[in-house]
Amino acid sequence: MQKKVHKLHDEQPQGFALIAIASHQNDYRLSWALNRQFNWQLTRSQDLLVKEPKAGVEQAFIRYSYHSQQHLTYHLVANRCSRGFLLADHQNVDYLLKIEGENVRENVKPIIQKIRHIDFVITAFAIETLKSKDKKKLMF
Repeated sequence: MQKKVHKLHDEQPQGFALIAIASHQNDYRLSWALNRQFNWQLTRSQDLLVKEPKAGVEQAFIRYSYHSQQHLTYHLVANRCSRGFLLADHQNVDYLLKIEGENVRENVKPIIQKIRHIDFVITAFAIETLKSKDKKKLMF
């Protein structure tokens, strides 16, 4: 009798895109620049709280949110706080822009190009793959 093998593929959902942003400016200055560049209305929302089981601490990451009329949701989240990093594999990244909604992958490249034109942004790029533990941290 032959055994059946079932493989689970853990892929990033289609309605979710993540852009990494490197900038030494404060979060409020970056959110202001993004609002100006894209005509958004990012506003400070409740911090993203993440419990780090290995360290036994709760981390609080600054977050800004905006819900557009095109049924897209934008979240600007700091990648670092006083107790560590949200995505430890991307320690050179200062902020993450999470975009949720239908067909977001089509809009990522033009958004990245416009973000790169902001004077104090060092770089911006799409994060295509994440570890499952990092995906769980970004499910909010």
